[in-house]
Order: sequence, then C-alpha cells, then structure tokens
Amino acid sequence: MQINEGGNVFKDAQGQPLTQRINRADVPATVAYLEKVTGIKFPQDRWLGSTGRAPSSGDLDMAVDLNNINKDQVAAKLSQYIQSQGQDPREWVVKKGEVHFKTPIAGDAKNGYVQTDFMFFPNLDWGTFFYAGGTDSNYKGVYRNILMSSIAKQQGLKVGANGMLSRTTNQLVSGGMDPDYVANALLGPGHDRNDLKNVETIYQALAKDPQRDAKLADFREYLAREGLQEPGQVKESLYMEYNEVNFLARLRDRIVNQGMQPLVEAEQAGVGGQAKGIEHLEDMVFRNGTAGIQQALNIVQHAAAAPGETTTVKWDGKPAIIFGRKPGTGEFVLTDGSGFDAKGYDGLFTSPDAITKNMAQRDANAVAKGAQANRVKQLAPIYTQLWPMLDAALPQDFRGYVKGDLLYMATPPVENGRYVFTPNTVTYQIPVNSALGKRIGASQVGVAMHTMYADQNAPRQPLKGVAFNNVPGLLLADPATSVPSSIVPDAAKVKQLQNIVATQGANINKLFDPAAMRDAKIADLARLCVDYVNTKVGQRLNPQTLLPEFGKWLQGKVTTSKYNNIANYVNDPQRQAGMQAAFQAFLLLHDIKEGIRGQLDAQHPGQEGWVMATPAGYSKAVGRFGSDAFAAQNRARNNPQPQ
Repeated sequence: MQINEGGNVFKDAQGQPLTQRINRADVPATVAYLEKVTGIKFPQDRWLGSTGRAPSSGDLDMAVDLNNINKDQVAAKLSQYIQSQGQDPREWVVKKGEVHFKTPIAGDAKNGYVQTDFMFFPNLDWGTFFYAGGTDSNYKGVYRNILMSSIAKQQGLKVGANGMLSRTTNQLVSGGMDPDYVANALLGPGHDRNDLKNVETIYQALAKDPQRDAKLADFREYLAREGLQEPGQVKESLYMEYNEVNFLARLRDRIVNQGMQPLVEAEQAGVGGQAKGIEHLEDMVFRNGTAGIQQALNIVQHAAAAPGETTTVKWDGKPAIIFGRKPGTGEFVLTDGSGFDAKGYDGLFTSPDAITKNMAQRDANAVAKGAQANRVKQLAPIYTQLWPMLDAALPQDFRGYVKGDLLYMATPPVENGRYVFTPNTVTYQIPVNSALGKRIGASQVGVAMHTMYADQNAPRQPLKGVAFNNVPGLLLADPATSVPSSIVPDAAKVKQLQNIVATQGANINKLFDPAAMRDAKIADLARLCVDYVNTKVGQRLNPQTLLPEFGKWLQGKVTTSKYNNIANYVNDPQRQAGMQAAFQAFLLLHDIKEGIRGQLDAQHPGQEGWVMATPAGYSKAVGRFGSDAFAAQNRARNNPQPQ
C-alpha cells in the first residue's frame, strides 16, 4: 500500500496525470510564459509554496490580486488564448475553487506540462504572507499556520487564509489582514511579521512569554499525533523542504547534540512513517504513488547524468564541531551544537578555557537532575586540542561559521591495506592508496565538513567558497572529498518500473486516492506502509512474504475498527492489484538503489552511504535491510533493549 497525494486536475481517461513536476530552473521561463498569456505580472513574491524555492515543485502556485482581476476574467483570458491555438479550452482550463491551467513548461509543449494554480486574494499582502510559512524553515508552511491557529485559539481568535477572525462572531477583526498587527496580537507588543515567518521564529518569540505553554498546547498535541518533534528537540529537521540542492543533503541528515548518541535515519522507534529530511529511494512509492515512482526514476536519471555534481559521500561522525570568525570583530570561535544553538548564554566560545568551564557547568546541571555527565572529561580535551589547528585552517578574512563532525583524533590504524576508524556507528575502511587514503595518512585529526552559516542565527547554507588553509596534521573532508565518476542504473529494473506505471498506475492511484482514503477513514495508510517496511530494518527482504505479512502486522497495529475499514477498502479488485504493484515497485526501487550503492562503494570503498542531491529531489543510498546495514546498526545503538 502507498499513497498518491493528488491535486492533479488534468488526467487522461485512465486517471493518469497529464502534468508533471517542474524543476526550479524552469520556473522563471514558465512564469514569463504565463505573464504573456494572462497579461498579469507575477514577481517572485507572488510565487507561493515551494514554487521557485524547492529543487522541484508539483505545481506552480501564483498569487493574484482579486482587486484587479477576478477568477472569471483570468479563466476567460486563458480560454481565449487556448482557443486561438486551435485547442479545446476544456482540456486546458479548469475553474474549480481556483483557476487551474495546463501549462507548457518554459512555454514549450516538448518539455511537458505543469499544473498552474491561480490563487486569488482580496488582500495580497496577507495572502502571500499566509502561504509563505515554510521559507527558511525546517517545517512546511502548513505547520507554521497550524501553530498560529494554536496561539490564536487561546485568545478567542482564529487565523486562516482569510485573515484573523473572532471565534465568537466569525468576523474579520480590525487589522486582521495586516501581518504586523496579527503578530502583535498573537505574540505581544513589539513583535512584527518577521516573528511569524516560520515555526522556529515563533518559538523564539515565545521563549519568555509567561503564557507560552498555553499558546503551544494545541500545536504540541498536533505534533504528538503526527509523530513530529518541536524545534530544539531535533536539530536537523524532519521536514526540510526548501534547502538548496547541495545542502546538508550532501553529507548527512542526522543529529549530533552535545556528544550524546545521535538519532539517525527515519527508523527511530516512535517516529512513525515520517521522512527525516532525505528520503529512501524505495519509500517514494509509498509517499506519492506513481508520481513518487517517477520522481525516484528522475533522481536516478539526474544522478547518472552528472554523478560528480549530484552525488557525495554521507559521513557519520561525532561530536559536532562548529568554528568560525565573528562577523563584527573577526574573533575566532569554536563551539559545539549546544553552544551554537544556545539562547540563555553566550555559547560562542573565544578560548579553550571558556569551553571547559561551560561543559563543567553543563555536567553540574545534569548531575543535579540525577543524570550522568562527562563532557569535561571526554569532550573538552578534544575542543582544546582542535583549537589552534582550526584557527590556523580558517582564513583571517573569513566571516561566519562552518560546521562538521569529528572523524578521528589520531591517524587511523591500517588493516589489510585500509585505514579503519569508527567515529560513531559506521566503521570506515578507506584504502591506503586512494586519494582520500593518502590525505588520511598525512593527518592526525580528521573532520567531515558539511555546512556553513553567515551568523549564529542565520539559515544554514551549502559549504562552498571557503579556501581553508593547509594545516599539517589536519584533514578537513569537505563534500567533494569522494566524488563518483559514474552511475549506471539497472536498465532492466527501470524498464520493469516503467511497465508497472503504464499497466498498474491507475490501480495504484485508485488505491491511494486521498479523498477515497479519507472517506474510508484510513487517511494515514501511507504512514502505516512506511512503518511496516521499517520493521524489516536489519532483516533480509523476502519478496515472497513482504506483502502477505503486511496484513498480519497491520492487524496487530491498528484498532479492529480501522483494520476492518482497511480490509473493506482494499477488497476492491483494482485496489488489490494496486497494492501488489506498489510493493513490487518498492522492491524494484530498493534493488536499483542497492545497485547504485554497490557501484559507488566500489569507486570509493569504506563509506557509510551516499546522498543523491538532484534537481528532481534528494534520496539517500545507505544500507537499510540486513543485519550489517547502517540503519540496523544505528537502530540497535540508539534504541538499546533492556538486558
């Protein structure tokens, strides 16, 4: 079973979408085409949702000022244009809620079509603000809006696409479409729209609010139901949607916090079927049905076309190392993840003594709460030893901060012609004679670099343009340390997947039609599918039993009522066929991923895994199933069983 999150207005007779995702690079030319056809200007602040921000978007969302032009007029302009091209407007223009237009990508039908949704607002300022809540955030915009509603509820208000309304009268309050006024009402005097930018800025604005817990109550309940974490509990978000193609995805999507055991991968117990930043290729069919299959194939295609530009090694080290020079003074700083994220004290340490004293205080606080702590003993000496080396490595004119993970503090030993070291969970075995091996052999300290910040509270950025100084004994492994030369996907399995989409796509999409699932009261079917396959982590996949065992697992997972709802829903012959096809696609995607991982490991042996960061999206190629897989090792390490 898997979910196809629809939204596609334009479909053929078999129910297959006639539109596709659009890559970020094609958005400007496509918007220019829309401007020419409609006569409406769409500057970037009128591009909503993921349009032009994410590496690819499922559709184009354009904000239209309802005071200047209405839905009927836009629909008429589009229909007149299509008719002038000798086409039937009914196949191109749909007015249902909003106005939808089947749009040739970059204005050329040879590129395929993307669905454009024209969204009309009586107050453009409020409309664009309300639909931009995922900008520079680890959470989608919808979560920001749910959080605003949680806060508003405590004050007898509600916040939605139509502004801030009274819960009693359901009428717009005075100033209810002014984002600055709404911020002042929800967060208190002195706050403006910037404090409502996203989930993180709202949490920061509420840090000292005495009513903070009451305002967050509903939102926390929502997060708990969805298996999500609050800001600060998970440093690298589950829901990073607008990151750059070469972002943290380049190396890892994991957490290192205060030297404690990190939570890595989506298989952490209790999280459920949510993806942690970078998706497993095989799970995409469960996330988005046939569209997910196509996205997975597009990612593979992009990675194969430009392996050196899209695919990099995924390091697994600890603890976190953050160093840089203060933007104002240029003073050198070395800290850890907790210090960099600190709000109640200055965690940007400017001397080794400051690090040691701070860790001693953290140890004391932990002991006072009955916990064990050994930061001073284990971590402070590491940062003290690193201090002069990292200071020397960072150019004097650099401003900002770079972040990485420690790999080793002494040249790794050689076993069977390979450098062997285990910084966290993964044991790396790097051939001595490889390019990376030669650099390791000349070093005593290794740090895997992966991202950078302009300032302490600034958004993360890809690590690029930093010309580190050569420091004897220090290896700074940046994202380009191990770059593959080739990727050749399994053509036969790709063809099998394409055949599944062609012959069973309609059945898969019928099975996971969102509206039908909601009506059947089984809307979380996709999450259950991913939960189920995650129970197989650490085991060898058996294609013969994978689907049959799902029913047995499901019966013990959900209530009797819900199980019966699912059983009745799937009883339809087409849905049964769709379920079989979805699981078959899952296995094929897994095999394609494993084939790619094998090729990459052969080119650069000894790695944990790889990340493919492409214009079509991100995916990771790490071992998942089998006792020797990284995900299995990590699960055992971070979720130990009682003795």
